[in-house]
Formats: sequence, C-alpha cells, structure tokens
Amino acid sequence: MQQAPIPTIEPSNPNVLRWDDIGLTLIHEFITKGEEAAMIEAFHARDPAKEGKRRISQHFGHHFDYTTFGASETHFTPVPPYITDFLPRLPIQSHLPDQFTVQYYPAGSGIPPHVDTHSMFAEALYSLSFGSAVAMQFRMSGPNDARKMRLPKRSAQNEKNHTESPAATINNNANAPGDDAIPTPDEGQQLRSWELVLPARSLLLMTGPARYGYTHAIRPRKTDVIDGQTVPREGRYSITMRSVRRRDEIGCDCAYPGVCDARIREEMALLAASRGEDDASLQE
Repeated sequence: MQQAPIPTIEPSNPNVLRWDDIGLTLIHEFITKGEEAAMIEAFHARDPAKEGKRRISQHFGHHFDYTTFGASETHFTPVPPYITDFLPRLPIQSHLPDQFTVQYYPAGSGIPPHVDTHSMFAEALYSLSFGSAVAMQFRMSGPNDARKMRLPKRSAQNEKNHTESPAATINNNANAPGDDAIPTPDEGQQLRSWELVLPARSLLLMTGPARYGYTHAIRPRKTDVIDGQTVPREGRYSITMRSVRRRDEIGCDCAYPGVCDARIREEMALLAASRGEDDASLQE
C-alpha cells in the first residue's frame, strides 16, 4: 500500500481537500452533528425491524437496478427531506444527483473493489459518510480488472447483497474471491493504490480518473489507523448519489475502456457479429 498523495487545501475553506490530478474532492464536516443524528434516526425509523448486525440498504429516487446496473424505470421512492435539504450545498450544482442509495454497514464490514457503472450515470459520483470514519482504498485499475469485468456476472441478488455503491463490480464472476476479498495487483505490475480516511460527516466527490479508472473498496477489519492512532470502527452509514442518464445520454467515451461497461458491450456486440451469434449469449 502506497502513501496517500498530498491534497491541496482550499485557502478559503480548510475543510475542502482536493486531488485535482486524480479527480477527488473530500469535504470535512459537510453535514452537522445534528443533521447526522437526524439522518440516522430517519434511516432506522424506516426499517425498525432490520436493526442489528446486518447490512441495510434503502433506495430513493429511481431505484438502482441490479440486473442492468442502471436506474429502474418502474421503482421510485420519493427522496426524503434529510437528503433534499443538503443538495443545494453540493459542489456541482449544474448536475444534481437524482438517484440515492443509503446503506448501513456494521462495524468491521467492507466492500469489494469496484468501478461504478460508466454508461448509466453521469460523471460526478458522491459518497456521504456518517456514523463512523472509515478508510477507503483507491487503486488504479489494470489488465486483471479488465479481464474480470468481462467474466460472466454473478447473480443480481448477490450483487444486491454485497455492493455498497451499486456498480460494475470487479469481483463479478461466480468463482471470484469472497465479497470482502481485495485482489492483489496484476503480476509484474505495481498499480497505484492508497487508503484515504473518510471522516464521519464528510462528503467525497469522484470525477475524472477517480470516477472512471480507479477501483474503490473498504477492507473488512475492526480498526483503522487515523492520525497515527488505532481507532475501532463503529456502525457506518453512507449515501451514494448519482445523476441518471436517459435515452440518448446513455454511453461513455472515457479513457478507461478496460473497465468501461459501454466499451465492453461494444466489444461483445462486435465479437458476436463476427461469430454470427447473439451478443447476449456471450455473457451467459
């Protein structure tokens, strides 16, 4: 694991940290402690019977569709005020998110490395962390990730059960490592990777390389090292926020074709045409 790159601190607001060459922005104390407490209360009021040691997911706006990795056309839940109230404070106001996945993670749980779907959602990807700090791993995707993206996808139900940020996951084949496994770098290749601590009440914005070319993950463990101190993890909540692409907007021309779902579909279609097959058969 490499040392995290040094951010640029915004002179007018020391809570804003930027890694412009990567496309990351982290805003400390984006919400207040009072807002955080209200969010947690509202979250559990909606699913009181599910409290405990299991992961809980809630969807607002057009629900994420775990079969297409896009947004559902038929399942919609109104966005609650505890989300709409902070939308005017998001850094990019020109394309506000309209699809929200709220998740609770028991202490010690992790998420597998993944790149969120390119074609179905616009560039800006937000993640609001509250309840507990956590270290998130960023790793430049490589040939091994591209290979795994082209393997048959695991069942939609399995994706739903383990994915924090519904996505085109890297470990997406039936024989892949367990949900919390972090793959080693490709043989003979030193992929750039580091961990970034996401404090409680912080907002992470991913654009550019961080959005399209890096995997992000959380290692399953009971503690994190924060400012040189070993800190026990507690229950953590996150809100992943995306802008849905519709009709002619769907697609992607990013610089990372290896992990781009739009390019992979194009490859599969060309391969099917060359073989005189239905391209859907290549994903079975």
